[in-house]
Amino acid sequence: MILKKPSRKSITVIALAAPAMTALLIGAGPAEAYIGPGAGFAFISSFFILFVTLVLGVLVVLFWPFRLIIKALTGKRPEKNGHGVKRVIVVGLDGLDPKLAGRFMDEGKMPNLSRLAESGTFKRLATTLPSMSPVAWSSFITGVDPSRHNIFDFLNRDTRTYMPELSSTRIAGSKRSIKLGRFTIPVGKPTVRLLRHGRPFWSVLGEYGIFSSVIRVPMTFPPEKLHGTLLSAMCVPDLRGTQGTFTHFTSNGSGAARTGGVQVPVEVKDGVIKTHITGPDNHMVKGAGPMRILMEIRLNGGGTAE
Repeated sequence: MILKKPSRKSITVIALAAPAMTALLIGAGPAEAYIGPGAGFAFISSFFILFVTLVLGVLVVLFWPFRLIIKALTGKRPEKNGHGVKRVIVVGLDGLDPKLAGRFMDEGKMPNLSRLAESGTFKRLATTLPSMSPVAWSSFITGVDPSRHNIFDFLNRDTRTYMPELSSTRIAGSKRSIKLGRFTIPVGKPTVRLLRHGRPFWSVLGEYGIFSSVIRVPMTFPPEKLHGTLLSAMCVPDLRGTQGTFTHFTSNGSGAARTGGVQVPVEVKDGVIKTHITGPDNHMVKGAGPMRILMEIRLNGGGTAE
């Protein structure tokens, strides 16, 4: 899961709701409560958070019109192309052989792709050296060769340990932590850094006010700020914190083990399967192993589960 900072919109909503909450508190009747040790600190911290939220909300509301005016005056405008094009859709198919695709289109075996080609543009693109998905997609995104975007393979080697590491992203936990008994509580945020260099073309489009929807394009994790929406694809960690480790649930106990994943045997009882989903390792407790969450599956019509 990726955690982002709250947007200005969310801060504004909180700020506008705070006066109503304050009014309710003022109008409330008397009540009895026990105030124990530390209550003063809790009250001060809560009041401080409420005060800061109100101030931020007021500032956002006050400066919002000025930001719009500045953006309208300084923002770049796209040039008119004279063709009346309002929207461009680029469909990229990873690992598709253009020669085979062209042959199958000519033979009528790929009618949908043929209709797309007839209504738009179908061109062969030169690949990179080496011709690998992360390298080629990085060049597509940035328009530069591997010597400039710094992606040469799926993996790099750690120069200190010579162990393989992901070439596109560096993920590390918090540098500081606090130990409380058997628990190790991280202090601070983890580090998630994109190692791909170069500027994406949708960043340039955003300067001209052109909205982009980037859907499942490889080498886009962690997502970068842009004028549009972005859903990352290849190199996004899975639930286990690894790259593409799948989980195969099966009620067939004699099923063969699958390479690159984990097979979880399940049992069907009265049309119900009770199992678990495995997540990343629990780093807060030493030796605790991976975290798990219970999962219950109810089958429609009974039968075995695969």
